[in-house]
Amino acid sequence: MWRRLISAASPPLARAAIAPLPRPRDPLSCRSLLARGGGASLARCAGSTGSAPSDREAARDFIIERGYEPDVAAGVVDALSAPGSGVPPGGLLSMVKMMAGQWEIGEDAGLHALAKSVEQELARTAGRRLVRFTVKPPRGGAPFACEGFEGMSLKDVAEHGTGSGADLLREHIECACSGVMACSTCHVYVDPAWFAKVGEPCDAEQDMLELAHEPCDTSRLGCQLKLDVALDGLQITIPDGANNMFDNIQF
Repeated sequence: MWRRLISAASPPLARAAIAPLPRPRDPLSCRSLLARGGGASLARCAGSTGSAPSDREAARDFIIERGYEPDVAAGVVDALSAPGSGVPPGGLLSMVKMMAGQWEIGEDAGLHALAKSVEQELARTAGRRLVRFTVKPPRGGAPFACEGFEGMSLKDVAEHGTGSGADLLREHIECACSGVMACSTCHVYVDPAWFAKVGEPCDAEQDMLELAHEPCDTSRLGCQLKLDVALDGLQITIPDGANNMFDNIQF
């Protein structure tokens, strides 16, 4: 199962999983430093003392620090530890750091895709219900059906959902800012009959919606609209344009 998740998350990731990684430090060398009184040098031998976390624990903790839930982090580590993943013993932390890319500026290199695949697998095994909704494209396009697990946002469905509906939604919702409410490219119109169940946007979301392309009273950002069993049958419409406010942010 985990090998399938790695391949499904990203073909380049599957190739990266078999790339050679730096070999972990030899614990015997660190013990030799201690015998010679090299306390300062020993402190630099990360991961070799009994009090230091194992490679598996360190990898899991690193993933959690990136904002993922503990069960998702554990699932990612399980996937990369599985036979056939290509990750050598002691190489889990190096691998997840490589996959995280330049996470400080939102440039992921495969970790997010794998985490989302694990998240959906966990949703299936935990019995989360599928929520179905209908999307009306702009300019009179034919409506199409989508589905995602409860707890997923429209952005999650567009980026990591499965099926033809998710593929089509991906063509209409860009999510340029990775879901931090800084772009408005995932702006959608909620059918008025459903807006009370969807709920009002928070103040931060409303501020961004005011900068979106032709907002209306039932506008929401797809990155903030999360699916719930009460929203089964939801109908949304894609605006006929998008303002990418993220382009105006100076890095």
